Amino acid sequence: MNKIGIRAHDVGKFDPITLATHVKNLGFDGVQLVFKKAIDAEVDFNRLEEIKQAFEDLEIMMIGAYFNPVHPHPIEVTQGVIYFEKMLQFAQILGADSIGSETGSYMGSPWNYVPENHTETALNRVIDVFKGLVDVASRMQQTVVIEGAYAHVAYSPKRIKQMVDAIDSSYLKVTIDLFNFLNIDNHQDHLKILEESISLLKKDIIIFHLKDYVISNHELKQVGLGKGLMAYEKIIPMIQKHCPSAHLIFEGVTGKDIETSLSYIRQLMERT
Repeated sequence: MNKIGIRAHDVGKFDPITLATHVKNLGFDGVQLVFKKAIDAEVDFNRLEEIKQAFEDLEIMMIGAYFNPVHPHPIEVTQGVIYFEKMLQFAQILGADSIGSETGSYMGSPWNYVPENHTETALNRVIDVFKGLVDVASRMQQTVVIEGAYAHVAYSPKRIKQMVDAIDSSYLKVTIDLFNFLNIDNHQDHLKILEESISLLKKDIIIFHLKDYVISNHELKQVGLGKGLMAYEKIIPMIQKHCPSAHLIFEGVTGKDIETSLSYIRQLMERT
């Protein structure tokens, strides 16, 4: 059965015990954790017991170690790889399910679209970087999870599938963030994009990021779940049918939208 989590820093930035207590009180099963965004003091990575104990009743569904593997400055890529490998070690200590990143942009920062992102050269560079990370992860019995986005190198479900096939490891899995694949021209096809994602990647998807949106000033603007155009009354049954063990993680859902969004998604899950 699908469990529901939330990106921890969307709840707030607190000490580990307070953060975990807030998440549990809201009714979530787990978190996506980015240490520097969610923990309000510098984490002593030589002493992770406090975090482990704080989250013992919650699942750390993913540790976010997002970095740009095609950053135009090589030192940024090197530092990102080092950081990701460090997070692999900490995930092992904390019992986290996976360690995740997106696939980056040649723009550097911010990670917006430039034409070079959608080239074969870009794809091959990202494959090389993640192949190395997956090799490290496999020796540690850890799982790397990659996430696509239209503006990035892995801009479609097919692009993610190419990465999965090229790396060919059981230690590489996938996050599907449907919203990330959308733009003003294709958003009305979001169910077709989800169907394609599941068709191509069903056995490899371990996380779905849940977001909703409206159109504002000819752009997609994120809103609370159930308050926008995302067809969750069809999306949730599709996920339950085809990916029943994948985690559903709220991302960018904040404030008062957290409780209403959780109630909405749980109601949809209970219908099937």
